[in-house]
Amino acid sequence: TYRYFLHRWPQLCILAVPSDSKDRRPIGCVVCKIDVKGDEGHESNGNNGITPEYTGYIGMLAVETSYRRSGIGTALALRAIHRIQQMGCQSIQLETEVTNEGAQKLYEDRLGFIREEMLVKYYLNWNNAYRLRLWLK
Repeated sequence: TYRYFLHRWPQLCILAVPSDSKDRRPIGCVVCKIDVKGDEGHESNGNNGITPEYTGYIGMLAVETSYRRSGIGTALALRAIHRIQQMGCQSIQLETEVTNEGAQKLYEDRLGFIREEMLVKYYLNWNNAYRLRLWLK
């Protein structure tokens, strides 16, 4: 799945690498893509007279455990949001487990995402998810 993101939207796949360490291995990443839909909500192939709607999608945001709560996740998310906005998207969507309170605080409280719906048994472990959306100006 993430190989698909990396090949199609490399500018939306961002690594965090410490600059003050000899160890230059990544400590965080965000992986995103852009979906294009027509007015009626079906995938658009272009020249059909429908104005396309561009929606960003954050597929994964991860920070190594020892580096969490230091602003890296927020910085990665903000950089991704900026790039998605620069590419003409009207909104950004993502899903997060209902049990992941840290992610909910990041996306809802710090970044302004809004809960749109609950997805029952969404993940392979049968956990529920919230679908969140950030509307861009």
